[in-house]
Amino acid sequence: MSSVPRHDALRSLFDDARVRPDLLRRRSPVRWGAVPSDVIPLTAAEPDFPGPRVVRDAVVEAVADGYFPYAAPEGSEELRETFAEVAEARHGIGNHPDRVVPAPGTAAALWGVVRLLCGEGDECIVLDPVDLLFGQAVDAVGARRVYCPVDKNTGRLDTDRLASLVNARTALICLCNPHNPLGTVFDEATLRAVEEIAAAHRVPILSDEVWNEIVYPPGKHISMARLDTGNSRRIYTVTGLSKTFALPGLRMGFVIAPSPGAADALRLAFQRLGAAYSMTPCTQAGALAALRHGWSWRDAFLEHLRDMRDYCVDRLNAIPGFSCGRPDGTYVLFPDVSALGLSSRAMGEFLLAKARVAVVPGTAEWFGPAAEGNIRISYATSRAVLEEALHRIAGAVAELVPGGPAGLQATGAPQRA
Repeated sequence: MSSVPRHDALRSLFDDARVRPDLLRRRSPVRWGAVPSDVIPLTAAEPDFPGPRVVRDAVVEAVADGYFPYAAPEGSEELRETFAEVAEARHGIGNHPDRVVPAPGTAAALWGVVRLLCGEGDECIVLDPVDLLFGQAVDAVGARRVYCPVDKNTGRLDTDRLASLVNARTALICLCNPHNPLGTVFDEATLRAVEEIAAAHRVPILSDEVWNEIVYPPGKHISMARLDTGNSRRIYTVTGLSKTFALPGLRMGFVIAPSPGAADALRLAFQRLGAAYSMTPCTQAGALAALRHGWSWRDAFLEHLRDMRDYCVDRLNAIPGFSCGRPDGTYVLFPDVSALGLSSRAMGEFLLAKARVAVVPGTAEWFGPAAEGNIRISYATSRAVLEEALHRIAGAVAELVPGGPAGLQATGAPQRA
């Protein structure tokens, strides 16, 4: 396995002592604050660590005078230019500030694109499994979800199946890369196949790339927009800073639209969603600080996450009845627990009751029909928290296995492409 370069001077930022459950129960309402005090939450894809200090300092400075004005709908020119420069330098896309549309969060960005491109009676192709936000956005505009399978064991997208699903009613193809919840980082051949299918039918692509900076060597993220060699102007790249810099509550989303005209139309779509004022001014100050000065923090964070991924995958595969691949991206895992004989929902309820560990069940409402048989675990926390949580899970699962742990062999990890 290729190693990640070490950033020892910053690794202490991710020591066990940096995760403070007492504070998180007050400040993290969708993770630690959502469960009783004796429960360890491995639920929301939200880091348990403070974000970069440069971001905190920038936000504090921005509000120090007590003045809280509206933001311009298009975001500040400085922010759009800086984001475009970073997107070009790191991913080879986006060096067009007039195509950059800041948004109050990646979810709002995704909803805005769907609202712009889809309407009542349209069909939108979404991956299965995939994060629930795609389906929610499609449902909200009265369109119909059409599921395209992703193999849960290998992470492969069935592009032949994708091609067969496109018809005259198809208004949008939605891609999630890196993929939540599988952690797949799609290779260039897969992405080119998707782009060619979309181009042949003149169908736009929404490429959710919010995890693009959480990719472990030797994995490499390739942005779909880089492959638009025909300049089709139909690819909308949705991304943000929340996953990269542990800043979900600051709502830092961006869309790179395929043209300035598309960017203008997208701003109107945001207005209809009630999101007409972009990021707040203090959030824009934090985003600028992250984009300019946060990368050494991100590098150290990625090293920590790589170590936690490896620990969790090895530990989960040692639990009888669990099977977990080693994904190239994100900080979530999606182990298969179907061998234990419980539905995903029942497994989540069992682990909460017996292990006092909260996970996200692989149910249709969370991830689509194909998610059944799996659970999702977020590992963006400390080694100590993960050790305790997985120790509890192993002990609880032993009660499900006839004859104890010896009654069922660990099924091991599938090979991910």
